Amino acid sequence: MVSPHKANFEPARLMWIGVILAALGISVSAGPLAVDPGNRDGIYALGDEVVVAIKATGQIDLDKVAVTITRDGWTKLPSPQMTRAGESLAVRFRPETAGWYMCEASLAGGAPQDVARAGVIVSPDKIGPSAPEPNDLDEFWNARRAALAAAPLEPNLKPVESPDPQIECFSVELPCPQTKAVQGYFAQPKGGAAGKCPAILYLRAAGVAGDWCRASIQNAVWLARQYDAIVLDINAHGMLNGRTHEYYRNLEQGELRNYWMQGVEDRDMWYFVGMYMRALRSIEFLAAREPWDGKHLITMGESQGGGQALAAAGLDQRVSAVVALVPALCDLTGPVVGRQGGWPMPVGSDINSERTKRIINAARYCDNVNLARRSHAETLVFVGLIDTTCPAPGIIAAYNNLPGSKRIVIYPHKPHNGLPPEDAWLGAIDTLRDEFLRRHIEN
Repeated sequence: MVSPHKANFEPARLMWIGVILAALGISVSAGPLAVDPGNRDGIYALGDEVVVAIKATGQIDLDKVAVTITRDGWTKLPSPQMTRAGESLAVRFRPETAGWYMCEASLAGGAPQDVARAGVIVSPDKIGPSAPEPNDLDEFWNARRAALAAAPLEPNLKPVESPDPQIECFSVELPCPQTKAVQGYFAQPKGGAAGKCPAILYLRAAGVAGDWCRASIQNAVWLARQYDAIVLDINAHGMLNGRTHEYYRNLEQGELRNYWMQGVEDRDMWYFVGMYMRALRSIEFLAAREPWDGKHLITMGESQGGGQALAAAGLDQRVSAVVALVPALCDLTGPVVGRQGGWPMPVGSDINSERTKRIINAARYCDNVNLARRSHAETLVFVGLIDTTCPAPGIIAAYNNLPGSKRIVIYPHKPHNGLPPEDAWLGAIDTLRDEFLRRHIEN
């Protein structure tokens, strides 16, 4: 099982690559500067002094290094205290509030790619939602679940060629009331016995035309083979499967242009309501498959996909486990308390305008800080401390509201995409995800 609540913020086990690099004294920074967060895991307690080291990885003049500390992606701290310590600079500050602090070091006249960053989190267990949940949140989603229940499932499955002879695959369309039909690929082991397979719903990241936004036969089949599971991989928008790039490009530039802001001022019309309903319809489809074991139903995804995975668990208690990598849609109202909100960041700095007030009200119905409270799923979350797309405070606020077994892996140097070698000692994302899924399925 995943570590209990008391171990939530402990780092993962050391990885051999990190040990070897450290032992050999090899720098893992690609640019002329490197930022060391002090505490290796980037976690501090409120009241502690944070000491960040800025190190030169080449022949540069440290006197020309500029350093900026930003709190919660929103406020720059006054000029931090800097002292020379041999071939590095020690940057010291004492946070007055819990939150996310990112240190950025740059050279005068340097190229943008030469900027080095690292983040720290101060008292992560004290980071909470920026706004209260709506009083009628359950009523709102109960009405949509009722609409789903009233509409026959009526799946349309068409066989497609599978790259694995032991896995069969289908193109799937699932009519969905009040929004577009679910579109994706379903894979399952051939001849799978009834009631023996876990189920996985794979949800896609933001965008329209990119390969990462579209359901994949290869991904569905690979997951089915890897975990002896039934798998549904869907796109977020109800786009048709297997069309030309021009089809997706036209959607991106037309009907789905800036989709994340469509209907944003109205809780009934905001785009993500329909997206979440497609996720719920997909769960209904998986739960109706004969091979499903009736116990293990996993949602997983990255960024927008991670946000959907968390939301699906909050909205359907059949979800038994979640893997959410840098999840979006967490604490969308962050600016209300002076911090960057979760993607798609619908709330700006003018929190008192009438339009913004309408957006704040509407966004809360799809916000994972609120839906997380209703989840019964075992959950694994990954967060990066230099990720400004899906910033850490909102993810941690949502994580803190999860009531069940959970674990969070915090990477001090991770941006939105990828994993830098500086953080390899905390564990490779794919490895930790695989270990989590296998443990969950075995129990």
